[in-house]
Amino acid sequence: MIVNGNLPTPDRDGVIVVGAGPAGIVQALELRRQGIPVTMLAGGADGFDAGFQALADAEIADAGTHAPMAVAVRRGLGGTSALWGGRCVAFDESDFARGWPFGPEEVAPWIARATRYLDAGEPVFSAPLGAADPECRFDQLERWSEGRDLRRIHAAALERDPGLRVCLGTVATSLDIDPVSGRLGTLVAATRAGVKWRLRARAIVLACGGLETTRLMLASRVRQPRLFGDALGRTYMGHLEGRIAEIVFDRPGADRDFDFFVDAGGRYVRRRITIDPETQHREGLLNLAAWPDNPALGDPAHRSAILSLAYLALATPGLGAGLAPEAIRRKHLEGGAASVSAHLGNVLRGAPEAVREAVRYLWRRYAATPHLPGFFIANKARRYALFYHAEQSPNPQSTVRLGEGRDALGMPRLRIDLRYGEADARSVVASHAIIDRGLRRAGLGRLDYTVAEADRLASVMDQATDGYHQIGTTRMSADPAQGVVDRDCRVHGTPNLYVASSSVFPSSGQANPTLLLTALSARLAGHLAAELQRGESPPARPHEPALAAEG
Repeated sequence: MIVNGNLPTPDRDGVIVVGAGPAGIVQALELRRQGIPVTMLAGGADGFDAGFQALADAEIADAGTHAPMAVAVRRGLGGTSALWGGRCVAFDESDFARGWPFGPEEVAPWIARATRYLDAGEPVFSAPLGAADPECRFDQLERWSEGRDLRRIHAAALERDPGLRVCLGTVATSLDIDPVSGRLGTLVAATRAGVKWRLRARAIVLACGGLETTRLMLASRVRQPRLFGDALGRTYMGHLEGRIAEIVFDRPGADRDFDFFVDAGGRYVRRRITIDPETQHREGLLNLAAWPDNPALGDPAHRSAILSLAYLALATPGLGAGLAPEAIRRKHLEGGAASVSAHLGNVLRGAPEAVREAVRYLWRRYAATPHLPGFFIANKARRYALFYHAEQSPNPQSTVRLGEGRDALGMPRLRIDLRYGEADARSVVASHAIIDRGLRRAGLGRLDYTVAEADRLASVMDQATDGYHQIGTTRMSADPAQGVVDRDCRVHGTPNLYVASSSVFPSSGQANPTLLLTALSARLAGHLAAELQRGESPPARPHEPALAAEG
């Protein structure tokens, strides 16, 4: 049941979920599946609202390493799933050896449920390939969501379930923790009109995104400085991505093995090249995945009519926003703004090819089912850019803190200082050498570097940027001195407060965080429902309305 402009009384035996993005929606639906009443605070509108979106604005220390908040997050029902490209990737077993208080077996039972919530088909993440190598893997898959926007995927449950109250435009602004018991007493929420409420429930789950969850916790300890420990806001991580080499396939048809294809479950998947875990351990490497990609669209030197047409379409105001999520569109447009005439020349010289490929792509992208999630243009030379997506190591100097500014509701804005280290870049360069050896031994091909050896570290650092994958700032740990939440995502020392966010990840891995975040949120809901059904949390008092009414 969606409520706009009026806050219903939360059920005294239920849970308040703060946030209405992927983690919040999955949390709420999984709790409802187990009979727990839920009140969800959406923190925005049902659809885009510039006023609510502006609440997420932040001070960014280095705009070269972090995306603007306007494209990194979306406030409202559905959250950032409205911007999501749909890629679902499993964390590797080796990732859980990097500071996690449990192994992959804790998450494995929830992965199938996560793929269902994300409309990504069956949880199959590998497919054999004839080529093999002891150091590289060529069988691992990424899966793609068909629906992507969880507001639309789960519209019926969000709109019609009387046990789920979705409160639009209600923003959590602080948490009041009892200094004696450590319990969360009240959550203070505000509307844009200035009405404030004190809300109580048996448990509260913060699921408002990595940065917004961290901001709410940081703002709450302004009055109580000892809350939540020293790890809060530290070790902010994302991923490194970019290109420093091309992959050249020797065998005809080998490049097609790395194109998008529909699997037996009816969803698009694609192969990734990864490093064997034993090799990672032996060489002291961070995790990395790579795959063949089109040349950079912005550089007309590729002389491809269809790639130039794709660049021009993405660069066209209005049209480009409808063709790709903003984060992906921005990356494709890098470096091409001064070369429109050269792109037009490519299109004119290869007009028949461009028209043919454009019609084929548009049909597969918008008319066929499932919808093609991206495009990969084969070429006769079997030569492609090698795109990498790599783990960032935890760095205590990479931080999220409160800044000087305040938003329209009076909350302190964030100051974001995302920092990459030379060790991150060295791992990327070393991983390329292993991939080159693996391709040659497997008879698949080789790498040709596009960056001189002396410049590779600098090139990786220059390309390092994120802000979409918000990891590490409320990290999970067995020891309260080392993190913010425990293995069950419960805040250390606060028995009725939980976090469902990628910010609890102790490591970033090579994978996009959405799939694991969804699985962890479902796992948390199962744990929390079991506790509430056993009566382990005392009932809360009803909330107090109208703490203040301003403006």
